[in-house]
Amino acid sequence: MDEKRFNRRSLLKQMGLAGAGLTASGLAGATYKVRKATAAENRSIPKTPLKVAVVSFLSGPASGPFGIPGNNSFKICAEEINKQGGIAGRKIEMKSYDEAGGTDSQVKLARKLIMDDKVDIILGYISSADCKAILPLSDELGGLIFAYDCGTHVLMEKEKSPYDVPKYGLGFRTAAHLAIDNIALARYIQKHYPDVKKVAGINQDYAWGRDSWMIFERAIKKLLPHVEVVKTLWPQIYTKDYTAHISSLLSSGAEIVHSSMWGGDTVTFTKQAIGMGLFKKARMAMSRGEPYPQEVGEDFPENQIICCAGTHYFLYPPQDKWPLNKKFVADYHKAYGKYPPYPAYHAYQAIYAYKHAVEKAVSLVGGWPTKKEIAMAASGLSFETPSGILTIGKDHNAREDVLVGETKKVKSFDFPILEPENSSIFPAHEVNTPVGLRTVDWIDSWEA
Repeated sequence: MDEKRFNRRSLLKQMGLAGAGLTASGLAGATYKVRKATAAENRSIPKTPLKVAVVSFLSGPASGPFGIPGNNSFKICAEEINKQGGIAGRKIEMKSYDEAGGTDSQVKLARKLIMDDKVDIILGYISSADCKAILPLSDELGGLIFAYDCGTHVLMEKEKSPYDVPKYGLGFRTAAHLAIDNIALARYIQKHYPDVKKVAGINQDYAWGRDSWMIFERAIKKLLPHVEVVKTLWPQIYTKDYTAHISSLLSSGAEIVHSSMWGGDTVTFTKQAIGMGLFKKARMAMSRGEPYPQEVGEDFPENQIICCAGTHYFLYPPQDKWPLNKKFVADYHKAYGKYPPYPAYHAYQAIYAYKHAVEKAVSLVGGWPTKKEIAMAASGLSFETPSGILTIGKDHNAREDVLVGETKKVKSFDFPILEPENSSIFPAHEVNTPVGLRTVDWIDSWEA
């Protein structure tokens, strides 16, 4: 990394970290003093290791861009925590499981892990369908489950959150949902391209694509009422030939094209769109596009709008201002030869959320806490991560700031990076649905 070529002072100024007054000391490195239990409490810290089950796609199309990087990050974090003495003195004994196989098989696996294997916690799940089926098991079976990556906004959006203490207190999501990506894209366009007149969308034809476009369309029409949607395209997941879709976008007159596509689909679409000249006529706005400049390489086009699923980026927060990011990026790059994509940051958040919740609960009860006590400590928890401060709401859903930027080729890297001068940070309160509201109702309530 050529620090001289990449102007971190500019990044800090443009992305607003300086104004936030944040420092990388205190929370992440904080230790909780364990008070001595009274004789009546009779609490102690077990000497046995913590059984931590990690579930992520280790095979199939979602493994490369999401599951394997997430699993790699879990391994790095577990090793680091163990070197530091474990969690409240207990070392982590981690075992990884493949999320492939469908929801029914994952439900069976979760039941086995909680009931038979007696794991202390399950950290897992990329598939939104898996999350919706498995998180309710947390309280049915009495097992802690921290969902680390699944993005559906409806998971915890009911008249009353199903994960409120005490009825459903053991299920959490330690990363914010898809609303932040698509709302942040709409806000970025409003800020940087307020005169845009025509937008289009190309999203995979299943719940993730449909929900992502629905939130983006609702937000952009609220923020820029004059915008016309000229085309919406719904290719099947794992499509190999996008030429007809690209031709349709070229003839639509769209200035900006929204997409939530992921994995190999994004790589295939990008390469075909480059060949057909789409990027010369329109600008992509990619809701979770952060991994793909690195995946495509130097051919990835400049001036494309990229959202980072939070502030998950190897150059943000600036490494000279935020040591946690510097260390995490260095450790990951040394181990795997790539810069960590956002699922790796999500994995960090999950395992450290558990660590901080346990240690907070231990400090309060004077010995090893029950799972319910850990859950109560996790609700409302805030702590430092490589991406900044993460907060877990009382609805057990994480809230995050969001980084959106545009790609720029520089000599320091063999793929385009997000250009500091055209990047923006949107604070959590501007992009995360407030506790107790549905996302669509919240957007509809915005003043025009």
